[in-house]
Amino acid sequence: MSNSDFEPIACQECGQLHRYRPVASGKTALCSRCGGVLYRNRPQMLNEVLALTLAGLMLFVLTNLFPLLGLRAQGAEQELHLFGASVAFWEQGYHLVAGLVIFTIVFFPLFELLAVLTVLLTIRFGWQPQPAIFLFRWMREFKPWGMLEVFMLGVLVAVVKLGDLATLIVGTAFWSFAGVVITMAASTVLLDPFVVWRELGKGCLR
Repeated sequence: MSNSDFEPIACQECGQLHRYRPVASGKTALCSRCGGVLYRNRPQMLNEVLALTLAGLMLFVLTNLFPLLGLRAQGAEQELHLFGASVAFWEQGYHLVAGLVIFTIVFFPLFELLAVLTVLLTIRFGWQPQPAIFLFRWMREFKPWGMLEVFMLGVLVAVVKLGDLATLIVGTAFWSFAGVVITMAASTVLLDPFVVWRELGKGCLR
């Protein structure tokens, strides 16, 4: 048993300290005070998250290559790309809003996907853990700023509101964008930060 097995583990919900104890496959360790999740034993967790992350990256590329929505009215047709949403705000003089849009729906999600991929590959291949530790720490700090779900909700509202005024064409990027939201949400649910920190810590000891 390694020295890290004796290090105290703080509950993320109430701060109660516990000593690490291995649990059976598929089981979850809970806080003795509040019942919050401390860590899980999922043997295939890292592989599952890796698959979701790779799928998310491919869908993210498709989302930015193809139009998100098309609008046809009075014989004219206009397409909207994901990046084009921030450009439209910029051209109308809403520079701050344009910056927030590009960061929250493009930069932060892409950073999260690439950071998770780097962390998982570092654990799998035993690379130097310091870059992965840096990326994982900042990914968790930036995560609240990734607002893909909010943007997706806004797109759905626009589809409903504009449906009576013009003919809406749902582009390829709309479905790939929905896939990005789903894969990133599933990855967040599956990925256990305790396991990640523990595996990266083992790399520091090698």
